[in-house]
Amino acid sequence: PKEITTLYNELLIGVTSFFRDPEAFEYLRTKVLPGLFAAKSGSEIRFWVEGCSTGEEAYSLGMLCREVMESMDRNADVKIFATDVDKRAIITASDGFYPDSISADLTPKLLAKYFYRKEDHYQISRIIREMVVFAQHNILKDPPFTKIDLVSCRNLLIYLQPILQKRALEKFNFALNPDGILFLGTSESVGEMNYYFDALNTKLKIYKSRGKRTPILSGAE
Repeated sequence: PKEITTLYNELLIGVTSFFRDPEAFEYLRTKVLPGLFAAKSGSEIRFWVEGCSTGEEAYSLGMLCREVMESMDRNADVKIFATDVDKRAIITASDGFYPDSISADLTPKLLAKYFYRKEDHYQISRIIREMVVFAQHNILKDPPFTKIDLVSCRNLLIYLQPILQKRALEKFNFALNPDGILFLGTSESVGEMNYYFDALNTKLKIYKSRGKRTPILSGAE
């Protein structure tokens, strides 16, 4: 049993970083999030980061939201649901501790504003951690979240066979509000699900839900 667990953990791929693909995050900051915050004034804004690994992407979205709200002089209730099949990664993400090397992925301003130095590590600030709820979740078996304004699932679909990619995209489509945003990795696309999504930026793989509901496969009832 121990060897099976070790093999399973070795097969999980947890490559991630803060603001991975900066151009895509800049597009969210300037073109997507301001409209979202303006349209959802006074109501809860819900994000879902599937395949969150050790939390960098979820926390990046949290920092991005704080920066956009600050620039717009708004204060919204932002909830970020961050999920992954790897329990070990979820525990690491919840703690919010990261090595010195993250300074290569963050501007000095963001590092000083949202992190505390603790010996040879950095910890993400409480104001960002309180925005994020981490949970173990299997996109292929577990029910999707609902009433989501933005789904981020980056560089996970590329490891799934086409039929499983479609199942995951069906769940994201079900989860998203009409006009909700789907944010994929640079090597991914909505494929045959393009009837349900409009491309906002094909290069950066950012899509908008058309609000067309599809029946979702078993495990999502």
